[in-house]
Amino acid sequence: MPGILSEAFLKEDDRSSVSFARLTGDYLGEQQALLKNVYKFNSVRLSSSSKSVSEIKVNIRAALNQSAAANRKAVFLTHSLGGLALLEELVDSPIHRDTVAGIMFLQSPFKGSPIADAYFDNPIYLDKLLGTVIPFFNTSPDTIRYLGIASRSKFMKENSEAITAITSIPMITVGGVVNGHKSLFTPAVNIMAMGCLEKVFGQCVVRLYSGPYDLSDGMVPFESSKLPNVDFVRLDGVDHGETVVNIPYQHYDKAQTTTALLRLLLPSLKIP
Repeated sequence: MPGILSEAFLKEDDRSSVSFARLTGDYLGEQQALLKNVYKFNSVRLSSSSKSVSEIKVNIRAALNQSAAANRKAVFLTHSLGGLALLEELVDSPIHRDTVAGIMFLQSPFKGSPIADAYFDNPIYLDKLLGTVIPFFNTSPDTIRYLGIASRSKFMKENSEAITAITSIPMITVGGVVNGHKSLFTPAVNIMAMGCLEKVFGQCVVRLYSGPYDLSDGMVPFESSKLPNVDFVRLDGVDHGETVVNIPYQHYDKAQTTTALLRLLLPSLKIP
């Protein structure tokens, strides 16, 4: 289940006016090839939406209904926004929980992302600068606000009991930490680590975020990628994009890590 901006990283997806897939490869393409060709999974990349979380949930629901009708169990590999949509769908539809055998959550901001908040609340007016651009990526301000700390904190608090019940499904959360490594996400890493793009004489000249500060993958604070009482994996030197597409500075082995995560999850999968 891909996350936000996936439309711009899929060759066959024409919802985004901008496409990078020829340069980066398809979003989650290496993982899907591994699951299909090596492990012989009936692997399907579900359609995500950077404009509407409701649309993502509809697609997840359809896949779960299809699995249930075929008397099969689903194993999910999600990234970022895709993981939040899956969690919300399982909260809203308890009937589907028995259809899920296991979940691997890659870099989902369960407690929100300060970068989403910085889009709206900052002294450099990112929403004004980028507001005319994001529609070309099939993205909406509503989706960005959905990823914010206030939105996610409210959801986690209001649905804490349901989320606890869902975590009985075998799952692993995965967070990246790219602090101190080269990354296209370095400006956002700095914002989450110290509150600004850079410090002058030890002080932030323009503060974009007041904390709490954390290590991050450039989009998601590491602590935000965890769920209560769920096993987690920390990927050092890995930013938010390199887990799903090929981007500069990083040479992350997606197949090797996916294999390792499967081996961690396999013993506890809920398969008859």
